[in-house]
Amino acid sequence: MERELIEIMILAVIIGIIPAIIARNKGKSFILWWFYGAMLFILALPHSLWIKPDNQKGKQGQMSEELKKCFYCAELIKREAKVCQYCGRLLHD
Repeated sequence: MERELIEIMILAVIIGIIPAIIARNKGKSFILWWFYGAMLFILALPHSLWIKPDNQKGKQGQMSEELKKCFYCAELIKREAKVCQYCGRLLHD
């Protein structure tokens, strides 16, 4: 009985890694999602697949000195661009 309990705990620890890795790639906490996955794997796996990526980290990286936002369509474009590649409008400096 005790051995079976240990095997179940080891299995939970291992399968908890799957939703944790998926969630980490989407900008979420690996440790919290690992714990969630180890405790409730059957819920954590579809939840980790369903959540959207954390775009705040990605947007901060995109908003560098090399990019600016198009005045007309709000897409990020190169600062030197004269015509927006998304909406095709002529950009004024």
